[in-house]
Amino acid sequence: MPAEAPPSGGRLLVEEDGDALVVRIANEARANALDERILEDLVSLLGGPRPAAVRVVLLGGAGDRHFSAGLDLGDRPADELVAHLQAGERLLGRAARAIADCPRPVIGVLNGAALGGALELAMACDWRVARRGARLGVPAARLGVVYSPDGLRRFVAAMGPARTKRLFLTGRPVEADEALALGLVDEVAADDAALWAAARAAAADVAAGAPLAVEGTRAIIAAIGEGAPWEVIEETAAPARSRAFGSDDFKEGLAAFRERRAPRFRGR
Repeated sequence: MPAEAPPSGGRLLVEEDGDALVVRIANEARANALDERILEDLVSLLGGPRPAAVRVVLLGGAGDRHFSAGLDLGDRPADELVAHLQAGERLLGRAARAIADCPRPVIGVLNGAALGGALELAMACDWRVARRGARLGVPAARLGVVYSPDGLRRFVAAMGPARTKRLFLTGRPVEADEALALGLVDEVAADDAALWAAARAAAADVAAGAPLAVEGTRAIIAAIGEGAPWEVIEETAAPARSRAFGSDDFKEGLAAFRERRAPRFRGR
């Protein structure tokens, strides 16, 4: 008889690191698989209040082998698996929306394999950095599953229809360098140390900007990316631009530019 899979003990590891909130998916016994607790905690964490000092969220996996193996299927019999998968998909969709709607930019740090629903979470991030050799893929077709449209649209937006079909219909995972060429990730780092260094450098660059400018720009880009009517895009842009132009941070940014010094933004 095959050995039983170890029980799931999923959790999030969360720590502040300067301007960044570092969040790691931790379920090491099951390749960081996404169980109910992890997904619910992601929704609560990213949708709730956070320290004012936090300007960026870095989302990675615990350890150095896996970002996450995707939804935790457990050892349920086939007649129970459909209901479990459907419930998991709904919770996964909520977690992906929490990432996309987070008031702070979220950078995906793919320190290892990102498969299935885990890759959907990564695609909801503002952008993604991957370690060379990390494998990314969605084996839905090989499991006999039709993927949710909400998840598919993120891939189509990043890769286009043809490349999304190739990824989903073949079920073949790609390594980080090919993922970069396909548009699945935006940067590849040589190893784990370089990966986190690149992620923290990106976080520092974002944190150096005015928070209201970052927030407003993200909202407008999101509306454009979702194909919103131009009137809706303008309705999103107008208050964001007005708030930024009327802010103390705009005055500070202008003064710092004229005085040739680094600005000190306060988010107001």
